[in-house]
Amino acid sequence: MLIRTVLLAVSLLTACAPAPAAGTGGPAATAPNILLVTLDTFRADRLGQGFTPTLDRLASQGLHFTNARSVAPLTLPAHVSIMTGQRPPRHGVRLNGAVREGGATTLAAQLRAAGYHTGAVVGAFVLDRRFGLGDGFDEYDDDIARDPDAMDTLHAERPAGLVVDRAIAMLAQATGTAPWLQWVHLYDAHAPYAPPSAALTRAGGDAYNGEIAYVDEQLARLLDAVGRRPDAARTAIVVVGDHGESLGAHDEATHGMLVFEPALRVPLVVRAPGVAAEVRHDAVSIIDIAPSVLALAGQPAAAADGRNLLMTPAAAVDSYAESEYPTVAAWTPVAALVRGPWKLVMADRARLFDLRTDPGESQDVAAAHAATARELTAQLQGMRRVAATPGASGAAAPVSAETAQRLRSLGYVAASAPRAGTADVDPASAIRDWSAFEGALTDSRTGRLARALPVLAHLTATYPDSPIFASTYARALAASRRAPEALTRLRTAVARWPGDWSLYHELAVVARDTGARDEALRAEDAALALSPRAPSALNGKGLLLAEAGNHAEAARVFAQAVEHDPTNAGYRANLGNALRASGDLDGAAGAYRQALERVPDLTDAANGLGVVLVQQGRAAEAVPWLERASRDPQFVEAQLNLGIALQQSGNLTRAREQYRIVAATGGHTRERDAARALLGQMDQR
Repeated sequence: MLIRTVLLAVSLLTACAPAPAAGTGGPAATAPNILLVTLDTFRADRLGQGFTPTLDRLASQGLHFTNARSVAPLTLPAHVSIMTGQRPPRHGVRLNGAVREGGATTLAAQLRAAGYHTGAVVGAFVLDRRFGLGDGFDEYDDDIARDPDAMDTLHAERPAGLVVDRAIAMLAQATGTAPWLQWVHLYDAHAPYAPPSAALTRAGGDAYNGEIAYVDEQLARLLDAVGRRPDAARTAIVVVGDHGESLGAHDEATHGMLVFEPALRVPLVVRAPGVAAEVRHDAVSIIDIAPSVLALAGQPAAAADGRNLLMTPAAAVDSYAESEYPTVAAWTPVAALVRGPWKLVMADRARLFDLRTDPGESQDVAAAHAATARELTAQLQGMRRVAATPGASGAAAPVSAETAQRLRSLGYVAASAPRAGTADVDPASAIRDWSAFEGALTDSRTGRLARALPVLAHLTATYPDSPIFASTYARALAASRRAPEALTRLRTAVARWPGDWSLYHELAVVARDTGARDEALRAEDAALALSPRAPSALNGKGLLLAEAGNHAEAARVFAQAVEHDPTNAGYRANLGNALRASGDLDGAAGAYRQALERVPDLTDAANGLGVVLVQQGRAAEAVPWLERASRDPQFVEAQLNLGIALQQSGNLTRAREQYRIVAATGGHTRERDAARALLGQMDQR
């Protein structure tokens, strides 16, 4: 009988309530619970505008910091700073997609060691546990549906309503006497802006403000649930933005590339037992969150760069920020330092702004205040030179001699170091081109390739030192059925930037799609030589092994991909396919079920589970799974398998109907011919 599965393709606070003494081994009964809510992409100036009543009310009840800044306009580095109290140069995670593998003990880990129950619910894949922030949490809910055809996109998200539902359910389990830490991350204000219609109306039709209004509405639900708990009176609430949003300021549409105030200023509110309400205007940073929460819990924060917000500083405190994001385009990274009214922004050169008279940061006064500019420059450079905490990871390490030899054995020139921002392009001067790139990237992902291609071609020619433009252009060419040209460009790219594992993976994807499987396998091996735990490269290698009939080895490689990206349903489905093909039906069924727990509508996994159940003689149990897979009208194989399951379970009438549907299908010759043959066999009986 013709039953098999299709492998997925890889696509690319002065006083507080009594607290225990540090080091006592466990919290006192009066230790406060901590609710930490991080609001992604939430501008500070949205408070008090009429569509954040919940946050406005909370601010009136606690410490409201009006001059709070992020350390990075990127979600993962900012959250690592929130959780460690360290600036990015010290904790080492400076880009989204980097992996935190060690370094400073996180807020969650320290509180858990002190006897707290710790839980987290995050709203976007960019904070998935694979990136290292699950450390210290008893429960870490990162169950976020991801597009089966784009499993590696960092911006997969779930709405605040679902996040709050999960957080309320998680908190309901905290019924003992131990204090708890609950972190809730709400991602909705991140682009693209698509708020519910009611929230959009409340915000006067502005889509970004509508997302802010929706987040505030869901924050109200969360605070209401916490307020109804019997331990509400001893619960401290901290709400903070991770970074802001430029919304066109300095020509930056969103955030990430620049470090001007709209992308750095964030809301910060602390309401805690025994802490009087106050509006504070002193400069504070998100690195102050961890030491402040630990102070509430009576715990030390020796490794933090931040300070205890419960204590008003005697003098102005420097606020540091950076973005290494421009280096993905081989542009100059940016950094900023704020001291009192002065803000220094450093890229290709230092610029100085007086925020008292120039809040829009439009007039560089470095020449007129040269001594101040020199002093702040020296301080900023010193902060950036701080060595990362041992064990932390962020920037890629130099290529080892062993890895270089491995690359040469695969036919590639080895690089002595990974790429860096060397093109001497100030991102502020090129920000319009970056906005054009973001638009082309969206067009490419949504099928508007005719519009994307000329923009990407122009950017590739304008910035020949930028691998991200070259690889994105090549992907768009491949999607436009210009695979030979894409392949040529990617071969050139890996020769030019031989230390970039992702380019080898991109090459492998296109080579596989064009039938050049030997080259594809070589390229995936090169990617893995540079980044041995890259899940997408492991998955790509598994696909190639499976196509070559080496199912046992494919299963081993898919298992590694799952290990390093455990929430990826597509990788689990591929593991199931390889296990089934190698004869491990029970293992395959387990992998399929785990995939379906994460993405219930993942048709490949539903089809695979149905196939296994048929093979195990449980055809009646297979039918609903194959019906689920058959909802995809293009998945003709699942439709054929449904007919087989119906026939074997004794439902001959429905089986005939299903075979006739498949037999009348245009194309899909193999399935169509099999359906006709099966119909003929039934008619002969």
